[in-house]
Formats: sequence, C-alpha cells, structure tokens
Amino acid sequence: NGKKKLFFSTDTSLSGEEVLLYYRTRFQIEFCFRDAKGYTGLMDCQARDKWKLDFAFNASFTSLNVAKVTMKEMGMEYSMSSFKSLMTNIYLVKRIFKASGYTPNRTLISKIFKDLSCLQRIAA
Repeated sequence: NGKKKLFFSTDTSLSGEEVLLYYRTRFQIEFCFRDAKGYTGLMDCQARDKWKLDFAFNASFTSLNVAKVTMKEMGMEYSMSSFKSLMTNIYLVKRIFKASGYTPNRTLISKIFKDLSCLQRIAA
C-alpha cells in the first residue's frame, strides 16, 4: 500500500527481520487470546484447582484451533464471529428438522447450509 512502518526494539542485537518476526508473532498471540476470551470461554472457568484450570485453558485454545481448521477447510475467511453465527444457524436448522420430524434429503440440507452461509457473509 506504499505506507512506511517503523518498528523499534530495545534489544540492539536483533536484526530488522527478527524484530519484524517477533512483532508479527506477538500480534498472532494477542489475536489468539482475544478470540479465546471472546468466543471459546477462556475466562469462564471458575475452578481453583491447577489441573482443572489447565484443562479449561487447553479446551478453550483447542476449540479455537478446531474452528480455524474448519474455516480453512470450508474456504471461509477467518472470522470467529462469522463462524460462531454459522455454527449457530446450522444447529438451529438441525433442531428445527428434528423437532418437526421431517427428514430432508442431503441436497436440501446442503442448499440450506449454503444459503445460511451466504446470508451470514452478506450480514458481515
């Protein structure tokens, strides 16, 4: 885009490439924590036991990674908000079909899921 960016470091032994690499890595870590807090319940565990907390933290980050892989496989742009909405819509469609006792064919379900996906992308 032609804009210049300046990156600074107090560690004078680092090369410019290393400073940039650390900067990018830091932001990836921050985005992971942001998404884990906002969408996968990172801060919701009320346990006090070390092992229970460890399990809760691992479950949160694992579900975040599963969501990322699923989005990549579905060809979706990375957005936890869009993914959460899509999964909620899929759950609701399945629940409606189950409650109605109607069992649609795979073609109909596939069409409904594609339509829901398109609606979600338009809304975003």
